Amino acid sequence: MARQGLTATLLFAVLVATFGTWFPMGYIIVAMNGPQTAVVNWIRSVHCARLGGIFCTEESSLGGCSDNYTEQVPSLDLWCKHYSEEEETNILGDNPELNTFWAISSSFLNVGGLISSFACTAIANKFGLKGAFYILAALYITGTLTVCLAPLAGLFEMLVVGRTIIGLSLGSMCIIAPLYTAELTPPSVRGALGTLPIVTYVLGFIVATSAGFPMALGTETGWPILVGLGLIPIVLLCVLLPFCPDSPRRLLIKKQNKAAAEKALRWLRKTSNVHDELAAMQEDFAAESGRPRVSLRSVFNDPILRSGLTMVAVAMLAQQFSGYSALSFYSTSIFSSIGMSRMDANVTTLGLWVTYLIFSLISMVLVEKSGRRTLLLWSHVLMMATMTALVIFMTLSKQGVTWTKYGSAACVVMYIAVFAAGSASVPWILPSELVTAEFRASAMQLAGLMSWSGALIVTFIFPVLVTSLHEYVFLVFIGCGVVGTGYIFMKLPETKGKTIEEIQAVMRGNRGGRRPVVRG
Repeated sequence: MARQGLTATLLFAVLVATFGTWFPMGYIIVAMNGPQTAVVNWIRSVHCARLGGIFCTEESSLGGCSDNYTEQVPSLDLWCKHYSEEEETNILGDNPELNTFWAISSSFLNVGGLISSFACTAIANKFGLKGAFYILAALYITGTLTVCLAPLAGLFEMLVVGRTIIGLSLGSMCIIAPLYTAELTPPSVRGALGTLPIVTYVLGFIVATSAGFPMALGTETGWPILVGLGLIPIVLLCVLLPFCPDSPRRLLIKKQNKAAAEKALRWLRKTSNVHDELAAMQEDFAAESGRPRVSLRSVFNDPILRSGLTMVAVAMLAQQFSGYSALSFYSTSIFSSIGMSRMDANVTTLGLWVTYLIFSLISMVLVEKSGRRTLLLWSHVLMMATMTALVIFMTLSKQGVTWTKYGSAACVVMYIAVFAAGSASVPWILPSELVTAEFRASAMQLAGLMSWSGALIVTFIFPVLVTSLHEYVFLVFIGCGVVGTGYIFMKLPETKGKTIEEIQAVMRGNRGGRRPVVRG
């Protein structure tokens, strides 16, 4: 029998694929978080110059640079005046045009991701999984260079263009990398290695936040370098990927190259006895060859598949509309708004991502001990509770109760902890457990579509709504959490320790509104 455990070569291939894709995805998502004020002030300075004004810095404002207002351009002073550190939290709120542009710049990363999600399976089928990695890497490099060169060109519009191109890369990366990992990995270690994307994703958060401190690269001249550092794992991916094999399953089934598939398996398993695994793949191929071609639209014709895919979609939308994306993109500004200095806000944000990493590692154990359904439900309930407390503390802080700003920070950290323990990972596991093997790529594509769609909506509307609703904007996320949690409670069966046939039998029994069987 072939060795079915973890080998050094398998771990190498999985790390190359996950670190080279999910790390830069996490990195770029929060890279603009720490230096947000520096980037926003650069945008203001460019637009101020276009309007014919003189942008006021801290030094020039001391010398009398304070009046840029003219009757011909009433907004000139708004774009050109200097904000003190205490006033910096008001920059976006005072300038609706700037606030709208910043929302567009943030959300267009998700626009690119959403568009790319539609094309990822076609790219993989056309160029193979390894070929897809190279194409996506080229897109990421192009988008990153576009953002980094924006200050030299004096065009803040390049932020939107560059982040859209980066999103086109990330939208497929977050699907292609788990598919590649799953097709290389034997079932005995698939669960453990399946958590590596989330772990490397959070490591990207931590590195980007650390490098974005004001004394590092979170400055008006340093932020383009900060963004450019995200290219390092992409370059490593391109350099190391040639040493990794293509998917043995795709080599055998798609290319019908048994010799290449056997060679890849021998490299991954570090044994020459891979005949049983090859035979199992051939049996799968024989079983699938008689079935009609699968598309995302066709899977909705089967009521059980439709039910499974609906659960996948709802779990992913509940994840995104829980408010996590808003906290990821705007955590530093949230901490600043409750009275923390810029430095304290950056340090607290770093602690936030360290907490995320720790509880992501803990979830590797919890997901097998407690089960998917139980862990997901408890995660959502505790997220809603901590977000409710966050609204209360933020309200009290604005009323002058100074100690509550620390309570607000604690709530955000607790929210991230319970999110990482369940909701962060379980929705990405469900596509491989609620549908049969031939539909998994379509289910993963649907999960990606829901993830990017939800993130796009949240990151676009949050900066707009927060200027009018302030801390009460989180009540919207709490309401969405109630709806999503209710559906999961009523419909989602426990999948831990069950075969796909057993899971689908439970789903057939649940049709008609009965609560799911939850025994593990």
